[in-house]
Amino acid sequence: MPRGNGKTSLFSWIASETLRPGSALFEPGLENLVVSGSLEQSRVLLGFLREALSDCEQDYRICDTSQRQWIVHKRTNTRVRVLSSSGKRAMGLARFNLILCDEPGSWETRGGALLWDALKGSLGKRSGQKILIIGTKSPAEPNTWWPLLLDHGSGARSYVSVLSADPQATWDDWNVIRKVNPLITHNPSLRETILHERDEARKNESLRPAFEAYRLNRQVQPHTNMLIQVEDWQAVERRPVAPREGLPLVAVDLGGQRSWSAAWALWRNGRSEAYALCPGIPDLAERERHDAMPRGLYQKLHDQGALLVDEGLRVARPSTLIDYLVSVGISPHTIYCDRFIVGQLKDAVAGRWPVVPRITRWSEGAEDISGFRRLAVDGPLSIAPESQALVRLSLGQAVVEHDEQGSFRLKKSRHGRSRDDVAVCGTLAAGALVRLLAWELHRQRRRLAYHLVA
Repeated sequence: MPRGNGKTSLFSWIASETLRPGSALFEPGLENLVVSGSLEQSRVLLGFLREALSDCEQDYRICDTSQRQWIVHKRTNTRVRVLSSSGKRAMGLARFNLILCDEPGSWETRGGALLWDALKGSLGKRSGQKILIIGTKSPAEPNTWWPLLLDHGSGARSYVSVLSADPQATWDDWNVIRKVNPLITHNPSLRETILHERDEARKNESLRPAFEAYRLNRQVQPHTNMLIQVEDWQAVERRPVAPREGLPLVAVDLGGQRSWSAAWALWRNGRSEAYALCPGIPDLAERERHDAMPRGLYQKLHDQGALLVDEGLRVARPSTLIDYLVSVGISPHTIYCDRFIVGQLKDAVAGRWPVVPRITRWSEGAEDISGFRRLAVDGPLSIAPESQALVRLSLGQAVVEHDEQGSFRLKKSRHGRSRDDVAVCGTLAAGALVRLLAWELHRQRRRLAYHLVA
């Protein structure tokens, strides 16, 4: 959930209940843990915990040094220990019922990952052990353990609930902000603070990513990791949509059981239409829950005609996507795809159109991304209204990775729950169009030079 909504206070209260004889969470002689991102945060947590036990503090021993923070119930030797994000200090845990993890997005990247591995490894040593994690998505690095845990969603042994603003909602809409910050109605000071931060972000665009990350709990990529800047994409959506003229270039990405298949049709005048296809099992509501998406989002995309469902199947058929493109009047000039799926795609196309595989190494990836950005910023890229919500969702999940030589490419999700498939197709189609236009311009110049010489 967003920052400032009482997570640390809640954790301190839960931890205090494990130390109170007679509480449902109290079990004598056990050690429970609270884990934070830094020594300073550990001391804040310890201070909240002492405050929660202030009515009977004489019953406890308290240690607060640079090396250790803990509180022990004297009579029963029941303990709460506060740890910072160091995996070495979490080894050998066994006699605990509960581990409380506070703001894992702020944990040190490597030490936090080691700590999480140690905490997971401590489960199962006695019955009833649980780990409770509460935090905001940011500022965790993309594709580290915390964002991946949220992306994977609930499972057989885990439950994930995310309170964040709808990715399609306007970031500075007060109703949107209030919905994801429930403490606003009870804390006038928080209300004033958030209003001030919103107004400052309206005036200064550089403050907006932090506002979205911490007050709306959105996973906001650093500018260098974003496929396209938010303001640039908003300009694309405001651009008049060009009509269908001629045959489009179509890029296709085929998914499996969890990932989606996608297609992006791009006409020479910049008109774009995008579609995604997912299997019918599980249903859209279940997929939203597993993907930690706002309730009703996938159904809305389906109702708009942008998200297709291959009913009754656990793996969507490539032919379903191709046949749908035909049904809405799209007849490709050429279909482009990753070289690893060219065989599947040729079977689905059945010789109706040329299928061209694209090698997606660093240099090719950088070329395609640069082409996409050029068409978006300089024109003429425009998006059909029924595709805008789907494309916006996918662009928000696309991550650009960089190498030491300065090249870049899209970092394709491997866990099948990041909805970046449409964005992948968009860069592939844009790169193909930019190359085609460049080749035609080169040919025209050669013809002109020939006539001048003749």
